[in-house]
Amino acid sequence: MPGPKIKDDGSMVTLDLHGLRVDDAIEVTYDTLRLAQDRGRASLKVIHGSSTSGAGRRTIKSALYRLLDRGMLVGGHVHVMKQRSYFTLSLDLTASTDPTPIRLLDVW
Repeated sequence: MPGPKIKDDGSMVTLDLHGLRVDDAIEVTYDTLRLAQDRGRASLKVIHGSSTSGAGRRTIKSALYRLLDRGMLVGGHVHVMKQRSYFTLSLDLTASTDPTPIRLLDVW
């Protein structure tokens, strides 16, 4: 199974959570979001997969969507676009842009 990946083009950060356990995925998502905001990125795309596992089983998708729905992942000022296997957050651009790429090593 492939491991997690991060791609940062200076505007959008794409975080692929495949291969992580649920708790690790939540932690990496929080840390990546914080860095993306600190470095002035416009958006964060989080690829969580389509969660086709059995009903009632905790998945990365269900855990992250629960946090999003409760306002615990991001504040109300962030626009969330949900898709089947990912969601994208449009970030509040209050930080000045830092061109230093965000790497997986920075968040995990």
